[in-house]
Amino acid sequence: MSKYKDVVVNLSTKHPETGEAVPAGQTYVIGVLGNKKKWYAIDSQLLNKLSNEDLQKELFKLLHPQTHH
Repeated sequence: MSKYKDVVVNLSTKHPETGEAVPAGQTYVIGVLGNKKKWYAIDSQLLNKLSNEDLQKELFKLLHPQTHH
């Protein structure tokens, strides 16, 4: 089973698919887990306060949503 520590985190100022520049003051946080890729935009100032582990946990939620029965 995958763990959040398996997520590879990349930061980008360009959209991962379109290549368009991110709005000023924002950064894309891109996560790759196996063959899945998800991303979200975050305020660049906020990014400075987060650790790589924080980003991995957030991306893991997007990449590996828990199913509730």
